[in-house]
Amino acid sequence: MRKCFLFISLFFVLFFLNACSSNPSLELVDAKVDIVKDENLLGAIGITEGEKKGDKLIPTALFYEFTIKNTGNKTAGIEEVDKGIEIKIEPKDKLKAVSEDIMGFNIYNPEDYNGSGVGFGHSFFSVLKPDEKGEYTLNYDLGVSEKNSQVPLLVPSKEELEKLREYAFDAFLVVTIENEEIVRVDLNKYKN
Repeated sequence: MRKCFLFISLFFVLFFLNACSSNPSLELVDAKVDIVKDENLLGAIGITEGEKKGDKLIPTALFYEFTIKNTGNKTAGIEEVDKGIEIKIEPKDKLKAVSEDIMGFNIYNPEDYNGSGVGFGHSFFSVLKPDEKGEYTLNYDLGVSEKNSQVPLLVPSKEELEKLREYAFDAFLVVTIENEEIVRVDLNKYKN
């Protein structure tokens, strides 16, 4: 009876160790945030009507840069839609409140951008091989600096932008693969 119990116990330990080791091991190596107005990073919004037709508006954005490393011994992610590595910012209550106070909406909720004339974007590697690092960016447009009927959202004041940047790491970085959460990092640890 004791040998049977020992065998069953050993089987469960090995099963759980194997299940745990099948999850990718991703680690946040570096995190930065800034307020930027750069066409190379953010693109531009083409004006399609009025006397400035053909001109471009360059938005100002809250711009996050992350370096993530695969510290495991297996490749993380698959190069298929919705199966690769994806990241998002999940704001804590204070950051969400600051965003809503300054912008009039939660910039971390994609649906809240409807009708603003601006949006958000990202760039990242969908696959990381063992011991490989990848650069990931997320940007949240905060408006444009000149009035235009196409883009009704004007950029907040310098003081408001600084306040938003000050609280930008009051959030979690959530890393998923195939819509399954792999890593959740408290960004307050990376605040300058």
